[in-house]
Amino acid sequence: MAGDESPESPEVLRRKIRNILRQEREQRGITQKAAAERVLWSQSKLIRIETGVSPAAPADVRLLLLEYGADEARVAEIVEIAKAARRPDDWEAFRGIYSNASLNLFANERASTLIQKYEPTLVPGLFQTEDYARALLKETRSNPAKIDERVRARILRQEMLESDDCPTLHFIIGEATVSRPIGGNKVMIEQIEKLKSLAGHKKITLRMMPFSRGAHPGLGSAFTILEFKDPDLPDLVYLESADRESIVRDDQNEVDRYNRRFAELQDMASTPEELPAQLDEIAKNRFART
Repeated sequence: MAGDESPESPEVLRRKIRNILRQEREQRGITQKAAAERVLWSQSKLIRIETGVSPAAPADVRLLLLEYGADEARVAEIVEIAKAARRPDDWEAFRGIYSNASLNLFANERASTLIQKYEPTLVPGLFQTEDYARALLKETRSNPAKIDERVRARILRQEMLESDDCPTLHFIIGEATVSRPIGGNKVMIEQIEKLKSLAGHKKITLRMMPFSRGAHPGLGSAFTILEFKDPDLPDLVYLESADRESIVRDDQNEVDRYNRRFAELQDMASTPEELPAQLDEIAKNRFART
């Protein structure tokens, strides 16, 4: 997972394949039922492939694309992608540690060009110090046997921030994220200093939603939007449930809805220029930094 590796992980490639297959079918006006009948499959098999429940084998990709009328060059190109998608995924080691939706998020972050995140409650995983992450996991009663692996995953995700192809990050954090004492004063002061440092990153824009804004559309609802340059990769939105598990949606209407919400929250949040002073004030008043 070093910075010079391709951002297109096997999970990203698998998503690209199923999107291409769906688009090729829909562009020709072929229903799922008709497509399945043409290649002598059950409709459920095609649905599983197009929704990502079952990965598409290279032979299946070739069969479908030829049936849809794609030319040989296009078929050969996509079959090679399907072959590459079968290699082991970097995030496989964390299966059983994180949900499938969370692993999907981790895999897709590196391939995105823009990440927009609103987090009202906790410091986002990409920005957490190791001590904050460990304290958070302990205090929220995570399985002790899995804490080390969860912390390791956070550190691996953060390698992206040091890579030359780091996506642009626009993040809004609620004041509660840095006001809630997690791990004690020392841990929180170090976490606040890290946020100040990250705010100076050339690819990161960080804003805060202060308590003084009162009620607003984002209360209690964390979400992340990923945008991609590759036309074969639709944009994604990740919604976090109350127990911090992610739900992933690639419906463009949903993506658009959350883009509008993010823009509205940006307008309400403090400016990036105000952030360092806000963080310093919180560190002084809440965590006794002199």
